[in-house]
Amino acid sequence: MVALLGANVKLVLSGDSVVLRGAQRGNQPPPERTLSLAYIAAPHLGNPKKGIEDEPFALEAREFLRRRVAGKSIKFSVRYKSNSGREYGSLYTGPDMQNDDMALKLVEEGWAKVSDQARNKMNRSDIDPEDAELIGGLLDREEYARSGKRGLWDTKASLSRPRLTTFDQDAERFLAQNKGRDLRATVEQVRDASTLRVTLHLPTAHQSITLFLAGVKAPVVRTNVPGQPDFAEPFGEEAKFHVEVRLLQQDVMVRLESLPHGAAPNGAFVGNVTHPAGNISEWLVSSGYARVADMSVSHAEGGPAKLRQLENAAKQKRIRIWKGFSGQIGGLAAAKSLEATVVRIVNGDTVVVHDEARDADREFQLASIRQPRVSDPDQAGYADQARETLRRLCIGKPVTVTIDYHKPAQDNFRARDCATIKHKDQDLGASLVQKGLASVLRHRADDGNRSSNYDQLLLAEANAQEAKLGIHSGKPKQVAKVTNASENAERARSFITHWQRSGRVPCIVDYVSGGARLRLHIPKENCKLTFVLAGIRCPRTARNESEAGEPFGAEALAYTTRHALQRNVEVEFETVDKIGGFVGTLWLSKDHSLAEDLLEQGLASVHEYSATQSPYSSRLFAAESQAQRQKCGMWVDYDAEKAEEEERQAQEAAAAREAQRQLERNPIAAAAAQGLQPRIEFLDVVVSEITSSTSMFIQIATQSNIKELEDLMADLSVTQMPATADFAPKAGQLVSACYTAGDEWHRAKIRKVLPSKKEFEVAYIDFGNSEVLGIDRIRPLASKFSGLAAQAHEAQLAFVRLPDDSFAPDYVPEALAELRRLVEGKQLVANVEARPPNGPIQVTLYEPALGKSIVEKSVNGTLASSGFALAEKTSLASLHNPLAAKKVEELVDDARTAHRGIWEYGDVTAAEL
Repeated sequence: MVALLGANVKLVLSGDSVVLRGAQRGNQPPPERTLSLAYIAAPHLGNPKKGIEDEPFALEAREFLRRRVAGKSIKFSVRYKSNSGREYGSLYTGPDMQNDDMALKLVEEGWAKVSDQARNKMNRSDIDPEDAELIGGLLDREEYARSGKRGLWDTKASLSRPRLTTFDQDAERFLAQNKGRDLRATVEQVRDASTLRVTLHLPTAHQSITLFLAGVKAPVVRTNVPGQPDFAEPFGEEAKFHVEVRLLQQDVMVRLESLPHGAAPNGAFVGNVTHPAGNISEWLVSSGYARVADMSVSHAEGGPAKLRQLENAAKQKRIRIWKGFSGQIGGLAAAKSLEATVVRIVNGDTVVVHDEARDADREFQLASIRQPRVSDPDQAGYADQARETLRRLCIGKPVTVTIDYHKPAQDNFRARDCATIKHKDQDLGASLVQKGLASVLRHRADDGNRSSNYDQLLLAEANAQEAKLGIHSGKPKQVAKVTNASENAERARSFITHWQRSGRVPCIVDYVSGGARLRLHIPKENCKLTFVLAGIRCPRTARNESEAGEPFGAEALAYTTRHALQRNVEVEFETVDKIGGFVGTLWLSKDHSLAEDLLEQGLASVHEYSATQSPYSSRLFAAESQAQRQKCGMWVDYDAEKAEEEERQAQEAAAAREAQRQLERNPIAAAAAQGLQPRIEFLDVVVSEITSSTSMFIQIATQSNIKELEDLMADLSVTQMPATADFAPKAGQLVSACYTAGDEWHRAKIRKVLPSKKEFEVAYIDFGNSEVLGIDRIRPLASKFSGLAAQAHEAQLAFVRLPDDSFAPDYVPEALAELRRLVEGKQLVANVEARPPNGPIQVTLYEPALGKSIVEKSVNGTLASSGFALAEKTSLASLHNPLAAKKVEELVDDARTAHRGIWEYGDVTAAEL
């Protein structure tokens, strides 16, 4: 009697061979042995790598045996060994030696034949009675199967579906055909606890594939790989053993979910395995044999939440792969949340919010996602779409910000806070990923710096990939070309008529450069433009750090940015400015204009001329009046009475300017209408400087003026402030300057700074002359020297016009010489004939000995009589004193007739004027 032994069937190799596994001893793997069933021969499976095909009915024979013994405890006996050491024996599934003998069952069902060796042995006289009984039983069962045409004895039976051990199909197409379906399968091999080799029993074939369990990653086990040493990570062999015990050669249901990320052999898929005993993935994670795999957790059966919960429990227990674990349970520290309002979209994954608690703006990057690459021409268009989608989702809306982690500065990227941001429970990051407008970052397994909503991000990405949306579509999307309607004034005018007819035009505020100056984008026409708010003026902001802005300029910019930037608005176009900017009204809502808001906040003032052209002028003035009454913003020190006085003066000045314009257009009619009379204002003067044939400077020569000036000059010559190293005079500044000709110090004003030559053009305010000096001849002017008014007054000769570059230029030197002969070094009497609002006073100069004002005896008349002047008929002086002007005109006519001066060769006025 052959001794019976106990074992578990690990693997069924064919219809007549199995691999047995003994009991485990300590931490060592259990012993294994291969047993072939004695005295029978079943069809063998082939080896495609060696070019050996399956024998007919080989798979059916193996399946018959596998279904009955794989993974089960059995009894077996070894009857003999071959010369190579291979063991042959009997295998029993129960105590009944006849009914539970698997060799007898195989032969009876026609899946195996009695071997030739057995037949030969039956003819031997020395055969063992027990062997003779066994072989006899096998022969009887074989005859039963042959006569019944069972199994391989059925000559009319069709061959089974082919067994495909290699995958020669298109993996994506195969996945599309079978995704989400429950496929009957058999686990053929366990490479490691989370990587299986399975055979799918499809209607047309038995297809072998490699299956990665969705959502889990077990320790690596690598054995029998050509060219590489055997290798196993801690707990890898143990985890593999437990999966083999539970699944190897078991019938399971497989559901394919996706293709693996990155490089993977053809025929590899990610999916879930369902076994009547339970979910193997959940068991591996709960037992500490595997960790959650972020790459595929979105495809895990039932979602990622259950696996995360089981993983956290295993971490808490510190079992197996989590032994010595010291990280944060759950992967994330307690996140901080805040309520905020989104005020700006930086790009497709970064926003700026206004923290209500701190009353400050903060920038956040959406945690664990990345926008499409702007640097990639094929994805740049998706980056713009992501930014626009994010703008539509949240700009100006309240959000809850959960700060997940801080990303330190590295590789030229500045440090930033990363957060999960939700608007009404809608995760902004997940919304972008769901549309294929962002990708999910893959973190290390031990990296807790990730989104608190990370699993939902993975699920959203899986959905986008399946639907082939956005960046997963495989279709490039380039940045759309945008027309610049404000490129120049001519281009702007080509658009304005169309937009004026359109009424309110929908726009998006793309950029704010000032309180009243914005850049708009019109999506419908895909163009951008510069836009200026009509009817108001906002204080100017500083253009750089070295420049000072106007008061409330920064506040106006901040207000417009906060309420208009990246918002949907409507615009009414009114006109175009000189450089191509569009002017009009911007509506934040149906009856809510930005210009009125700025005025009501005291951050802008009405631009009177522009406002009167606007159809909303009354609303603009009313808004400004409200801010003035409430003393908001720039009107905090507003004084109504002072403002009224300034308004009155402004109106008078405007009236004077209008009168001057009327004088210039029709002098005589204007003079008569205004009732102008000759002026009598005599002054003792000295001509201190003749700057040109049309301009001079005079000093009023009173005793008090002369003494004050002499005392100041004497004091200034001995009192100079030292020039410090940082002394840098600016245009318009009063200084002390050393006159080159006399080497004396005088009061002067900086006219122009010449930085290239490090020089300054100065005008001496008490004499009227000017020159260019270096910094070494300029000093700061002490405050005590600035009290006396400038003593040089710019003047023109009334009623006459001397030659200049525009007419009779050849006579300019002679005319100037004659003028100097008449005035230089003399004390004269001047009558101020007119004081124009803008420009030098107009005077008639007399010799004091004359005793009375006789125009023909004046310097003015002498120049006209000598032929060195024209009659100036339209000047303000001529309008005040037309009789004197008429007399000068007669003197000019006399000189013309006598061919004196400029009339030497005829009438110059016809050709020159």
